[in-house]
Amino acid sequence: MTKQRLESWTGVVSPSPVETITLQSTEENPFTHTHASLLARGYGSSYGDICLPTGKAVLCTGLNRIRWFNNQTGIICAEAGVRLGDLVAVTISQGWTLPVLPGTEQVSIGGAIASDIHGKSHHWAGTFGRWVRRVGLIRSDGRIECSPTENAELFGATIGGLGLTGIITWAELQLVPCVSPWMECHDVPFSSLDEYVERSAELERSFDYVVAWCDLSRRGVITGIIHASRFFSSPSAKPEPKRKVPLIEHIPRLPFRLLSRPIVWLASRVRHMVQRPQRIAHYRSVMFPLDGLPWNRLFGPGGFYQLHAVLPPAQRLDAIAALCQHLWQARVALPLCVLKNFSALRSPGLLSFPMEGTSIAVDVPNTPRARQVLETIIADIATIGGRIYPAKDVLLNAEQFQRMYPNWRLLEHYRDRRCSSQFWERVTRQQ
Repeated sequence: MTKQRLESWTGVVSPSPVETITLQSTEENPFTHTHASLLARGYGSSYGDICLPTGKAVLCTGLNRIRWFNNQTGIICAEAGVRLGDLVAVTISQGWTLPVLPGTEQVSIGGAIASDIHGKSHHWAGTFGRWVRRVGLIRSDGRIECSPTENAELFGATIGGLGLTGIITWAELQLVPCVSPWMECHDVPFSSLDEYVERSAELERSFDYVVAWCDLSRRGVITGIIHASRFFSSPSAKPEPKRKVPLIEHIPRLPFRLLSRPIVWLASRVRHMVQRPQRIAHYRSVMFPLDGLPWNRLFGPGGFYQLHAVLPPAQRLDAIAALCQHLWQARVALPLCVLKNFSALRSPGLLSFPMEGTSIAVDVPNTPRARQVLETIIADIATIGGRIYPAKDVLLNAEQFQRMYPNWRLLEHYRDRRCSSQFWERVTRQQ
């Protein structure tokens, strides 16, 4: 065991150094090494404190092997520490890909299951958990396998279970066909929220991946660009670009905040000018935009918050407009705002974030004024029946979380009593 400092990807939460246990094999049982509470950790891509233990951290990046892959059925079995980007790099050359991918390839399979991640494909694919066939867990009382038909209740608690049902060691996943690594991409501008709703619904009927960048750099004006893409339906002769090491691994956190309001305004104007109605792009640049820029380093030593919420269909337009008004009044820089639609497809997970409606994610520099306005917005979201994404949260209080996720007591029932996190202790305190 070693001791090291752990923090979330945003840099907002910086705990004191904690002891870590490194797993190199699925046969190891970390519970035998200590009597402390444990929490599995992958590549540290979570934005909030769900990746921060109250006891010791179990580092699972050594569990990085693909056990087997059936390229006739598209079923793959891989260890929990395999990066999603590494898995797709192997399978796409054989005609298969993951149906659900986040904005970075630096997410482990175990982390994707624990947060039940979603992507640009929710309108047809739903969440990551819908494509998980079987999971291997180490619990403090032994090993167990679970699936939708075997230990089904524990399976549902593990999907989106924030890593609290045990240490995920491997998973069996269903992939979808994909004959080319190249994608056809369309950029469609919108000049209002009503236009976003109309155009995104149209694009979802033809494209597999739809997401919108929303420009909030001008007070009172909401515009943006919808990015729609789909894989080519026939093989491409284009050579695959060389895979680059993400810049984030080489650039330290800046000693100052680069993303000021004037710079954000200028960058937004440039982004509008360089949009292209149609283009061809490799899947990595389309699926993993966060890996092309050391984004979290640009906010300076204080880091940033991300408000990531889903709003019910009937309230979404008014709620987004009110949310933006709060942020504009606080006069904080808003360098990134992303809109996605969530369909009615249900996840098997007890605490999965997506529900039918519109998702909005806004990055905000970590300042006292920003924290105050975000707390106000979160209270409003709780009132209208919206949700905050646990994997991105550091501000929810216990009452708000328990209102948004009424199944939390069921997860507490299935939680391994030797697993805990700073997030879980914060949001399950009794009022």
